[in-house]
Amino acid sequence: MRSIRRLYFYLVALISLEVVLWGLINLLRTIFSSGLTFPGADTLAQALALVLVGVPIFAVHWLWAQNVSAKDPEEHSATLRALFLYAVLLLTLVPVVQNILALINRTLVVTAGIDSLRAFVGGSQSWVDNLIAILLNLLAAAYFYSIAHADWASLGEKENFADVRRLYRFIWVLYALLMAVFGVQQVLRFLFYLPGSVLGEPGREMFINGLALIVIGTPIWVYAWNLCQQALDEAGERGSNLRLGVLYLLALAGVIAVLSSAGVFIDVVLRRILGEAIEWRELISQIGAPVSVGVPLAAIWAYYGGWLGREIESAPDAPRRAGLKRFYLYILSLIGLVATFVGLALLISFVVDILTASNAIWGDALRSRLSGSMATLLAGLPLWLAAWRPMQAEALSAGDAGDHARRSLVRRAYLYLVIFATVIGGMVSAIFLVYTILFGILDHRTESFVQNVLNGIQLLGLFAAFLIYHWTALRQDGGHAADVLAARQAGFAVLIFESEGTGFAALAAEAIKRVSPSIPVATLPVEQGVPEDAGAAQAVVLPASLALNPPEALRLWLNDYPGQKVIVPLTNPGWYWPGGAMKNGFGLAAQIVHQLAEGQDVRSSSGTSAWQAVAYVFAILFGLQLLFTLLMLGISMIVD
Repeated sequence: MRSIRRLYFYLVALISLEVVLWGLINLLRTIFSSGLTFPGADTLAQALALVLVGVPIFAVHWLWAQNVSAKDPEEHSATLRALFLYAVLLLTLVPVVQNILALINRTLVVTAGIDSLRAFVGGSQSWVDNLIAILLNLLAAAYFYSIAHADWASLGEKENFADVRRLYRFIWVLYALLMAVFGVQQVLRFLFYLPGSVLGEPGREMFINGLALIVIGTPIWVYAWNLCQQALDEAGERGSNLRLGVLYLLALAGVIAVLSSAGVFIDVVLRRILGEAIEWRELISQIGAPVSVGVPLAAIWAYYGGWLGREIESAPDAPRRAGLKRFYLYILSLIGLVATFVGLALLISFVVDILTASNAIWGDALRSRLSGSMATLLAGLPLWLAAWRPMQAEALSAGDAGDHARRSLVRRAYLYLVIFATVIGGMVSAIFLVYTILFGILDHRTESFVQNVLNGIQLLGLFAAFLIYHWTALRQDGGHAADVLAARQAGFAVLIFESEGTGFAALAAEAIKRVSPSIPVATLPVEQGVPEDAGAAQAVVLPASLALNPPEALRLWLNDYPGQKVIVPLTNPGWYWPGGAMKNGFGLAAQIVHQLAEGQDVRSSSGTSAWQAVAYVFAILFGLQLLFTLLMLGISMIVD
């Protein structure tokens, strides 16, 4: 209930603050732009309405938040309060940056003798408009920065504020980096329009707009990124999930941009090699588009890919380092695999059409299809091989590294995702093929019949080939894993203690054999004493009654026993287990023994791991959606 109340007050305060702030900005802009002329009634009434209505609403809600924060430490350190303060800073400082950019951009454009409307930002504004927005937003930002600074200094527990501050800084990194990269792209794009050493009138604003973006974006990025780097000495910063996510995002975005740009570049060059009549000036201009995108984003890939590698190497344990690296490489592999499949399908379709079409004439259309398919294939295949081959070699290797690789969730998600996609794609291709055949037979049409059938067959064959290959890889993983786990289980001896006549040992041994048939199990009634070789067992299983009240000989032996001890929490008169008596104690104990034998971390719950795996898979799919959207945009630049 308190969280809902807190959300209401801070959300209303944020909205009403923006209403008041921009109402004042519009009012002052109207007054100053009108000069000595009184502003129109409609404009004045609108601006005054925003201010007069927004001020009391903001005052009531913000004063309540301040009052509650001063009295209640929980409210003072709440995540929602941190979100409000840093959101206000973003909503005030971003307009400051945008108006400074507009001011500089328009000034440079006008100085170059170009119409101000051709400025990238703020072409229709005046310097008064920009200065009013800068001044009022800076005043609001200064006030709330002082509040945030005072809160940070007085906080006993800073975790909530630290998390939000980390997000705030990385938003600035991404925002400024986007400006700088787009500015570099515009400058590079303009350079390919140069006929020589003389700047021509067409496109000059592209260079100036790009320069303005670089001038504003670069220093902000340097400052924000340095803040993120300096924070690595603070607790919780190094290895944070947000930092890893940003590094993954920037590195993978760079990969996709470079892949797409390389495809476009290869396509243009191949069309020229295959005989398309492209003048050198036009060729350079066409090459300029992918180069201007690929060069800055290749730098982003190299820079943040290097930092991602350092972040992975700084992980505290080897399995986590391997898992983080594996996640990155499997995403690259998936991107390369999609591009490879599309390139192959387009290339084979081109060959089929050439061989079956009686009126095929070599020209721009066929040349564009051939160059597009080859460019997609040449861009995607090296990436797929470079990422997939080391992962496959790791999965086929012996030892713990290979075992962890074969059992990793990322690898299984990758293989099942590819298998799922190829099965669905194969089903759709088979439906299309059967439909084409039946329609041709029933309608007695021969036009393009053979061509359509062969294209359906080639597409179905490609899906089948990719399915068989990845299904074989999955089966190999299962075979290797089964052999390794069987060997581990065979070397993991278990000793079950029981009180004679209770039948506990038989039930426990049956449960263990049902889950792990290869584990050697021995049973021993405690009345017979503990033999000298009992210590060779890697784990012992005993009922709760013996664990709570063991005979003296068993108690002394358990004190010195170095192996694992598994207690089956059966109901005992007068003893109560938190959460109630466990109905499946033998099954849970068998699962624990199974996990210990395989070297896994013991999980107290046995019913959620499958759902967690499903959740992870869908989270990965959701995260890849944006990346694949960028990839499809790149492919669409190559083929129609």
